[in-house]
Amino acid sequence: MLKKINKFEYFAPSTLAEVISLLAEYKGKAKLYAGGTDVLVQMKQRKITPEYIIDIKKIPELNGITYSPEGELTIGALVTHGQFAISKNVPEKFTMLKEASLAVGSVQTRNRGTIVGNICTSSPAADTPPALLALDAGLKLVSSTGERTVKINDFFTGPFKNILKDTEIITEILIPGLPENSGGVYLWHSKITEEDETLVGVGIVLTVDNLENRVCTNLRIGLGSVAPTPMRAVKAEDFLKGKIVDEETIKQTAEIAANESLPRSRAEYRKEMVKVQTKRALSQALKRIER
Repeated sequence: MLKKINKFEYFAPSTLAEVISLLAEYKGKAKLYAGGTDVLVQMKQRKITPEYIIDIKKIPELNGITYSPEGELTIGALVTHGQFAISKNVPEKFTMLKEASLAVGSVQTRNRGTIVGNICTSSPAADTPPALLALDAGLKLVSSTGERTVKINDFFTGPFKNILKDTEIITEILIPGLPENSGGVYLWHSKITEEDETLVGVGIVLTVDNLENRVCTNLRIGLGSVAPTPMRAVKAEDFLKGKIVDEETIKQTAEIAANESLPRSRAEYRKEMVKVQTKRALSQALKRIER
């Protein structure tokens, strides 16, 4: 028996204002389409059946990467993982986000899928959210009633759920500048499947007072695939702050991060991998600061 094909109306606006107007008009019935690596799959699986598709690929203002004199990095909604990974506009200190982008799927997926799309899908196993949590990223949300900026830490509400309204679009990712003597790393451990899903992802941004004392002045740890949503390991962060970063404190921080994680399956193994990857990431972040 042939499956019934759901019909939808297709729009290809050329301005952001048109997108916002369409979202307001077809509230709850429209889906934005950029890379399509998630939306098309969900439509084929009949997980979503939108009546309207709004293709945003023709809007140039959404496809940019800028680095300000103040050290802030801005990533547009149409920037793909592949595009970001090779961009010369991304300073070396944001290498960890390139590492997270390169962890996403296959080459074909990275060349089509966008970083913002990865956020909007809100998969607990997505690779870029843990890195963006560690980078303390903000998201610019725009609708017909105005715009708001939210921290990515406040964006996710559950597995594949977030605070984005039907009438809103994420136009930019806003990453603040990193202090001096900071280093970031993203490490992941894959579950060998057809989709090569990330079993554990760890993003670290470490800041020390100087290279001589190596006292931690700030730490952010983002974890992926070990809780219902991407999460911060705040207890582990607080533990290391004010302490000398050495082999023993790194080990203790990693153990605390592992105990904070809340995996729903293969819990013991996932917690152990959080400990292993957090320890490795902290050590590598310190080496990047020293370089």
